[in-house]
Amino acid sequence: MKQVALLETALRPNDGRPSRLRNARRGSPVARMAALVRENARLRQTLASMQPLHELAYRDALTGLWNRRFFEERMSEEFARARRDAESPFTLVIADLNNMKQINDCHGHQAGDRALRWVAGFLAGNVRAYDVVCRLGGDEFALILPSTCAEDAACLIARLRRDFAVANAWREVPVGLSFGAATYLDEDANDLAMFVRADEAMYVDKRRQREAA
Repeated sequence: MKQVALLETALRPNDGRPSRLRNARRGSPVARMAALVRENARLRQTLASMQPLHELAYRDALTGLWNRRFFEERMSEEFARARRDAESPFTLVIADLNNMKQINDCHGHQAGDRALRWVAGFLAGNVRAYDVVCRLGGDEFALILPSTCAEDAACLIARLRRDFAVANAWREVPVGLSFGAATYLDEDANDLAMFVRADEAMYVDKRRQREAA
């Protein structure tokens, strides 16, 4: 809404008088064309100045990843695309920190924030350029993997686990990470059904790790 208001303000004449564009409509064709060119340039400049606001609305302030709002919109798009094209599956991966409360209680919330930023950087740095990494909130992250079948997603998760264990071993305050995945199925009623399946798989992995510890 803020961006729309800014655009309306930019397009509204400041003093209530007719704009140059409206005045030019009463002039020659050359004058009208020149006015249109100037107006288009002004609109492009206005839209360019609004881009940082648009970006800010979809970014998580702590980690710099895409936020939940962006996640929900992108999930709807990918789900609709998969519905249209059976040859274009996609997979959703949910990742969740295992010991966030312990880190906050024992080392303080600043340590918890550092852990979240580190995990965010790890995930974003270990996927393809066109994959989407989001922070859903708290200590939960999501990876939207276009054109990715269940087998390929399993290989990715296995690699993430391996690389995470190596990188995590060097941290002063190690963190744990659980994963769950769901690949698009024809019987999925909507993208929420995929999210529920991935989230449930993540909690299964979390329990498995807790029991193995």
